[in-house]
Amino acid sequence: MKKRRLFIVSFCATLLFLAILVAIPRPNHQMLYRVTYLPSLGKEFFLPCSINDKGQIAGHSIVAYRSYHLFLWDREKGLQDLGPQFDNEVYINNTGQIAAIMKDPNDHLIPSTTTLYNVSGLSLALSRAFIWDPNHGRRLLPTLGGKTAIAHGINNHGQVVGTAETASGVLHACVWNANSEIHDLTPSSKRHTQAWSINDTGQVVISARRSLLLVDANEIVTSTYTTIPVLGLLEINNNGYVAGMVQAGPGKYDIVIWHPDLGQKKLVQSYTNSLSETKINDVNQVLLIKGRQPKVRIFGRTLFSTHVQNYLHD
Repeated sequence: MKKRRLFIVSFCATLLFLAILVAIPRPNHQMLYRVTYLPSLGKEFFLPCSINDKGQIAGHSIVAYRSYHLFLWDREKGLQDLGPQFDNEVYINNTGQIAAIMKDPNDHLIPSTTTLYNVSGLSLALSRAFIWDPNHGRRLLPTLGGKTAIAHGINNHGQVVGTAETASGVLHACVWNANSEIHDLTPSSKRHTQAWSINDTGQVVISARRSLLLVDANEIVTSTYTTIPVLGLLEINNNGYVAGMVQAGPGKYDIVIWHPDLGQKKLVQSYTNSLSETKINDVNQVLLIKGRQPKVRIFGRTLFSTHVQNYLHD
């Protein structure tokens, strides 16, 4: 009898405890993020390449054998097919304008006198820069008298930077303004030059003769340059800072940020190589993306390789 009474008391106490747990209000946890699976234009590979502050994503997708199309995705309209496109040079700004490259209006390869020049694994002999915007659609961007051009970036004012072929077959760094008019940023150069990035004030990073230069794309005639004393394929943020590397010894590099008025500041030292990249945002956070590291191989088998580690410096 006592055992039965003890069991009933224990059972009731357990029910009471569970009822109290259910009745206690729980704090509402704020959802930190949500995941959306992006659709594809077809069943094949697709690659998101750029995102703006509104969450719009631009990239490219395979729609048939060796046929790529540009796409734009947002939560309101979903996935939009914007027509033929070539490679992963795709950039979108906060107004929804997209700078990219293509073959020609009929998706054919473009012949060029500059068949041996190669930028980041992409032959400029096969490309033509264009801009797309939601109001006017696609517009081919002019060259500097040659047949080919490539876009490397766009700012929020619709200025596009990249490289265009001259009539003599030399590739020059250039900027296209909001009206798609082209401006040669290195008109006196007899060698290949490239424009890699542009910020909202019109500052452009150019590579020329193994040097990096800072120019103002808003100048009518570009005659003054500031040499950037760091290494890498640089982006410039809206505060005028670039992030890059300075060699500090054999295999050693200082990761730095540099400003034309404030000079250079060391962030960290790293064992890296010339294939590493640095990215910087508008609050000066720096992302170091390590390149391929050396490997030891014997008879086709990898014995060991150095450890790869990426860094975010805040």
